[in-house]
Amino acid sequence: MSTEPMSTESEGARAWGERDPQLPPRRAVLVVASTRAAAGTYQDTAGPAGVTALRRAGIECPEPVVVADGEPLRRELHRLLRELPQAERPDLVVTSGGTGMMADDRTPEITAELLDLQLPGLVHALWAEGLQHVRTAVLSRGLAGISGRTLVVNLPGSRGGVKDGMAVIIPLLEHILHQLEGDRDAGHTSPEAPRTEAAPSAASADGAPAAPVEEAVAPVPPAEHGASAADKPPAPPADGYQPSGQQGDHPADLAPSTVVDTWITDQPLDPVGLRAMASASAAGAVVGFSGIVRDHDGGRGVASLDYTAHPQAAEALRAACQEIADAHPGLRMAAAHRIGHLRVGDSAMEVAVGASHRKIAFQACDELVDCIKARVPIWKEQHLDDGGRQWVNL
Repeated sequence: MSTEPMSTESEGARAWGERDPQLPPRRAVLVVASTRAAAGTYQDTAGPAGVTALRRAGIECPEPVVVADGEPLRRELHRLLRELPQAERPDLVVTSGGTGMMADDRTPEITAELLDLQLPGLVHALWAEGLQHVRTAVLSRGLAGISGRTLVVNLPGSRGGVKDGMAVIIPLLEHILHQLEGDRDAGHTSPEAPRTEAAPSAASADGAPAAPVEEAVAPVPPAEHGASAADKPPAPPADGYQPSGQQGDHPADLAPSTVVDTWITDQPLDPVGLRAMASASAAGAVVGFSGIVRDHDGGRGVASLDYTAHPQAAEALRAACQEIADAHPGLRMAAAHRIGHLRVGDSAMEVAVGASHRKIAFQACDELVDCIKARVPIWKEQHLDDGGRQWVNL
């Protein structure tokens, strides 16, 4: 996803809403939700029309992705907005189809699951544009909103509906994305941390919790030569030091905990994106855990691993998170587990927990990792460096 700041030197020479030509083009994906088109019994024309409009506006967009309504659409949107690393997610995701009133028209409901906030004004603008051509434009139930730093818009499945939608979206796109990127000229601050690669919050070779770390930790001075830290008296607290607050001193602490998202994937995991899911305005601490593939086990060298999941593993992962959520109010949490072939150093599991205070965040993260390892039916086959193989967790 493009996150470069706007070039202020050339802004005055460009029309409002135009992209600075010195910056990489924006990237979009258009997803056609049509069971008939996915089955090859119907030739979709709306998707190609939308792609053409985006490309003419200088926006990079591959050919339309055609999926069936319902679960196939959910999987594709989840991949684009959750599973891809942050830097690879598109700036714009447009869906076409599934916004009507038929039994399988579920695009708005599926989209709502992945939105951080909705943009009802944009929906009204889409209706207004469509009403200039057809009275039925107001029957579209499509949503518009933000997922992370991606604008997501549902458009009708007709060629005309998509063309009308692009007439609204394209002129607004650059301004919307500047706000999401924290462009000061737009009068906004960044809603999330810059997209720099960060080391996982906590890692252990065997996947056991190894003290997940809060996102900001004060450095610890080294012990003097010849003496361990245990031999030294505790250092006095620094100026301004405060112990961790008690969960329950704010109404948000008493609200039911939220399991933001859980998933199992064969794609690389994104610890930064997962921690962003667990973050909220009321969260004073976000604790993350990364389970990393190590190079040894039981005294034998490990070259790589193959993870295999039971068909109900995704359901079990969600249930494990919900169990911890039910035990502790006021939390936000997300968890993902990778399957398939992993090499030494790859992340096999990512967990993130947000809370008002750090102690409960550490505690809940620790409990959640243990619960996942105990309850979720995922097995690994270790490929040893001596050529042997060994199954674990069977």
